[in-house]
Parts: sequence; structure tokens; C-alpha cells
Amino acid sequence: METVVVKRHSLFYRLVHWSIVFSGIILGLTGLQLGGLYNFRILDGHTYALHVFVGLIFGALWILFFYYIIVHEWKWFSLSRIPYSLKFLIAEALAWFEIGPHIEDPRGYNPEKKDYVEKLIPTEVMVWWMYLALAMLMGITGLAMIYQTELSFVFDIAAKIGALFGTENGYAVVRLAHRIGMYLFLMVMIIHAYAVVIFDVLGSMITGKRAERVRRE
Repeated sequence: METVVVKRHSLFYRLVHWSIVFSGIILGLTGLQLGGLYNFRILDGHTYALHVFVGLIFGALWILFFYYIIVHEWKWFSLSRIPYSLKFLIAEALAWFEIGPHIEDPRGYNPEKKDYVEKLIPTEVMVWWMYLALAMLMGITGLAMIYQTELSFVFDIAAKIGALFGTENGYAVVRLAHRIGMYLFLMVMIIHAYAVVIFDVLGSMITGKRAERVRRE
């Protein structure tokens, strides 16, 4: 198989990506302690302040990340590619259970055009939008719990949703949504980490470069 080493990720992209990873870990640890689910004694007395401060940084990083994707990577992550991503996921799931054939890795680079024919494993598209949706959920619910007066409308909406399940306590619903979002975010992170290793892209997120398969179509 012919390959060519190309620059896959810019320095800015990598810095923002790893900053999100590390700040996300801090948010997870502090969030678990604030929820009474984990006791990390080093953070005693400063957990809430650290969680809020890092949370604001986390949100700012996601805004930067989203802006970069729109400007530089939108052709690979656009919403129109979600059906393609779902189709690939279903085919791979069937292949996993030996119901269908394994789908060939579509990634490839055309050295003549100096551009990717396909840059992503298709499921990365879904992962990106899942991350973004969960980051927004965590951000909105988190800010609402900090600025309860200014964002009281969030609790009003939450109370109406909660009423469908037998409670009109808006704060409780918001807090539950924040906690569920945390668990879902962790689940997506684990799946993402697994896929990164399986599809050999971890190195490119460190060095920025990867040996890509040559595709000239």
C-alpha cells in the first residue's frame, strides 16, 4: 500500500484539542467530588471554585474549537455527513457481529491535488456532534446553576420538562441533566479514545503528521 506523510492537524488544533482533554479531566474529577461521588482530598476547600473556573475555560476552548472546524474542517464535519456516518457505523456494527463484510477504511490522500480524498473515519462526524451537543448541555446547565437569577428561564423550562415526570423542581432537573451529561460525555470520551488507538490517529494528534494511504480518484 502506497503511503505519503502529510500534515494532518495544525498546531492550533492540537493545542486546543489537548487543552479540552486536560480541562475535561479536571472538570470530571471536581464534578464527581461536588456530586459526592468521589473524594479527591487535594481539592478540599477549592473544588467548587476550580470547577467553575475550569468550566469557563472549557467552554471558551469549545468555542475556539467550533470556530476552527467551521473555518478549516467544515467539509469533513458538516451536518450533511451525519447520514454517511450512521451508514458506516451500522455497517461496522454488522461486521463486528459477522453479519456483514468489514468496511474498508475510506481515508486517503491525493498527493497530486495535495488534499484529502477522505480525512476521517466516518464515525468521527457523529462523535464530533455528540461532543458539541453534550458540551452545550453541560455549559447551559452549569451556568444556570451558577447564575440562577440571570438564567432563571432555564429552570422554568426544566420545571415544565420535569412536570412530565412528576416533579416541578427546576433546579433538580437541571442538576440531573448536568450529571447525566457528564456520564454521557465520559462514555463518548472512552469510545473516542478506543477508536483513536484502533484507527491509529493518536500520533498525528501529537506530531500533527501521519502516513496516509495514497488515493488518486
